Amino acid sequence: MTNTREFMTGWFSEGDSYSGPKIEKDFMLTWSERRKPGLMGKARGKHFVPKFRPFDMLSEPNQSVLLLTNEDQRIGAESVVGCRGVFTRNIDFDEVIFQFAGHSTIETECGEFDLSPGDLILIPEGIAQRSTGTADCLRIFARLHEPVQRMWIPEQQSSRTEFDMVRSGGPSWTVPSGAADAPKGDVIEYMITWRDQSPDDYTVVEREYDALVGVTSTKPNVKESAVRKIRAFDFFTEVTGQHGPGPKLIESPNCIIEVYNTEGEQFAFHRALRSEEVGLQFRGNPTNMSEFDGELSVAPGDMAVIPLGIAHSVKCDSDFLRIVWYSRIPWDVAVNPAAHRFESNFDVTSNVIEEAAWRSTAAE
Repeated sequence: MTNTREFMTGWFSEGDSYSGPKIEKDFMLTWSERRKPGLMGKARGKHFVPKFRPFDMLSEPNQSVLLLTNEDQRIGAESVVGCRGVFTRNIDFDEVIFQFAGHSTIETECGEFDLSPGDLILIPEGIAQRSTGTADCLRIFARLHEPVQRMWIPEQQSSRTEFDMVRSGGPSWTVPSGAADAPKGDVIEYMITWRDQSPDDYTVVEREYDALVGVTSTKPNVKESAVRKIRAFDFFTEVTGQHGPGPKLIESPNCIIEVYNTEGEQFAFHRALRSEEVGLQFRGNPTNMSEFDGELSVAPGDMAVIPLGIAHSVKCDSDFLRIVWYSRIPWDVAVNPAAHRFESNFDVTSNVIEEAAWRSTAAE
């Protein structure tokens, strides 16, 4: 029989301290030796979520679909084709956007930001924003009620990589006439709170464009942006999955976003007791392994949820790139995982502008 290791974890940080005796509890809880066939496809239950293709659930341009929700997070997929007509100001929640395909420009009170495939941006609560996208613009958003506490900065990037994501087998959307350019002058803003259930609940405000975009700073006398944009896959300092996890790009009390560039088979199965995870495959065609799925082939644009307590691992090719959201609170699945409108394939091309120094050293 083939044996494998398994490690079991809690949440990423220690629990609150209290007066009196305390059991020190690290992220890593236990290590086990298992028979690998006993970890493959042996579980059944209502918490199983089939692999799904979030962007094939969008039936029309400029649509958003909620995928996973809980009291702290709302994760979804969206297309942005042309200019969204209004600004939105998220009053009491942060928004993290990951650009998967196409390009978009986000106008904010802290200035304009251009997003290309692989870019990640944080728009904190209270900052007004408006997006304009190309016909092929596809994004994943995560709205977080508890604000982001830590985020990596561009100065920590170890490389520079550009990506081009081409979709086939999907719809042929086009930017409507007159919607390619964002209108200036008098504009409309929607103020949105976490409790709002529909657009009827939003507060509608008339604004002047010149007194809205690029006028806000975190400091009174120095321009410093509250919005932060990074290239998600340019922070690696080693190949992940052999010695430890990927870079924790964003951390909030209940949500962590990491990226992975694993090659070959992950060194062990992982069983998380205090975090669910959902991974979006960006590049490569790996095989997911878990107690629910057994072996499952994954392609760019696929998402897979790992519920609490399910042991899982992955076998990767050399092109593997994945972004993963971890949640301390279990998610409710807000969509039918089988409700795909299209049969899309995504082909990603990578252009390494500046290679990470550690890769050159590892090759020697």
